[in-house]
Amino acid sequence: MLNLTVAVTRNPRFEPLIDGTVTSKILNLQFVVTTPPELFYRNLKYDEFDVFEMSLSELAISRERSPGTRWQWNALPIFPAKAFLWSGLYVNSQAGIRGIDDLRGKRVGVPDYAMTAALWFRSFLKELYAIKPQDVSWYVGRLKQFSHGAILGIDKDPPAGVLLNWLTEEQTFDRMLDRGDLDAAYSVVPRHDPKLQTFGNNIDRYGGTPIAGNPRLRKLFDDGGRQLVIDYFRKTGIVPANHTIAVQKRLLNEYPWLALELFKLFQEAKQVAYENAKRWSAAYLYFEGNDAASQANLFGDDPYPYGIKANQKMLELLYRNSHEEGLTHRRARVEDIFHPSTLDT
Repeated sequence: MLNLTVAVTRNPRFEPLIDGTVTSKILNLQFVVTTPPELFYRNLKYDEFDVFEMSLSELAISRERSPGTRWQWNALPIFPAKAFLWSGLYVNSQAGIRGIDDLRGKRVGVPDYAMTAALWFRSFLKELYAIKPQDVSWYVGRLKQFSHGAILGIDKDPPAGVLLNWLTEEQTFDRMLDRGDLDAAYSVVPRHDPKLQTFGNNIDRYGGTPIAGNPRLRKLFDDGGRQLVIDYFRKTGIVPANHTIAVQKRLLNEYPWLALELFKLFQEAKQVAYENAKRWSAAYLYFEGNDAASQANLFGDDPYPYGIKANQKMLELLYRNSHEEGLTHRRARVEDIFHPSTLDT
């Protein structure tokens, strides 16, 4: 029996593995459950887990910028989260932003410039409104010591023509939006779970500004970004994913069967979650208030497809965008990121 530490975020498609409903006869999985900002920080800073959930964007960057002594990972084609974090975008009421196309020339805050959700957000801007990254002034909400992008060296080697502004300890998105020092930002009130976090509120911070009823702040998307996702899907054929599962290469080299065994387990857990979706709709639906039939009619029967074949187009667009923006100096290839035994999935 092979013992592995597995670090993931709270996700209904993982729960059957975490609670022991789905098990392996040859693997003993010890789970660590935390939040995405902390998990990815620990992955990049300490390289401490055997198997772990990871940002797709930061995984590609880490592969290119690895010093050779860490970040030696292969991904499995498991895509548990969709890139809708930006759908909670807040704007300053006086900034003149009526729609997303008004973000050109504005000051926009994102938790981390290198994060996958931010990369996909810039893809939405480019594909739907021809807004390039250089057309926006970007503000990074995380302090440099907790920024994934800074660990990866983006602060010292930023994409060409992009000016990144890291917030100081006194600055937070909510305070800056309220004062009019920012025009728009998302993760204004970060979701924290003290039971899951070691670093507390140090990574994504909230300054205490009242949000509800504040006349100076408003959400940009009345529908939670649903129509924007539909428009993007109709143009590109893609529903973008945020995360994947990565494994230490040393383990994959020692146990050639490990990649497919893990893939099978995560696939089985997802199917169990779908069976539970009648009473646990978050396992299946993209947006609250959706119904399964209308979602499936547009996006297909499986809202979270795993495997390379169902996600190749999405991955290639993500890697192309990352390279064109200058986050990666060479365009990543699917076969370089994902373990060879999973390429036929």
